[in-house]
Amino acid sequence: MEVKFKRNANHDSEEFIRQLKKQQDGMNQLTVEEYLKNRQQYLDKGRVPEASVAQQTARQEALADKIAELRNQGMSRAEAKTQAEGWMKDQAALHDPDMIAGGNPTNIQGLGDSKINSSLGSQWRTRISEVDRQIQEIAKNMTPEQLKEIRINVKLTE
Repeated sequence: MEVKFKRNANHDSEEFIRQLKKQQDGMNQLTVEEYLKNRQQYLDKGRVPEASVAQQTARQEALADKIAELRNQGMSRAEAKTQAEGWMKDQAALHDPDMIAGGNPTNIQGLGDSKINSSLGSQWRTRISEVDRQIQEIAKNMTPEQLKEIRINVKLTE
């Protein structure tokens, strides 16, 4: 199934495509059972506390990595920390896929532009019901073994 997203003209095209591809790859790694379970958890509980912990941990690790990278380029510790903290202001910890799209709340796959991440997340709200409908329709005819073995197949496009 194909799901189309719209890129804001002010957003970097390469970063938008990168995040969209990571979401697609993450979804396509899910079995039908995992997708349905994760979606139900999201519908029942929304954002669970473990998601915030995982995101904060990923952000702390990325900040430390960025400081080290800048220090290796010859910056002083203070300069590197200041520049890395500035960089972090525009970064979001990325679930691949987003929790609303069946992602695991603790599975963070790096950081990316926070505005693009927010745009994709908000667009899922009007697209996920059709994905749910199609996957539930297919799942009705699957055995329990198939639900555990068959991965979903989506294509996310701009």
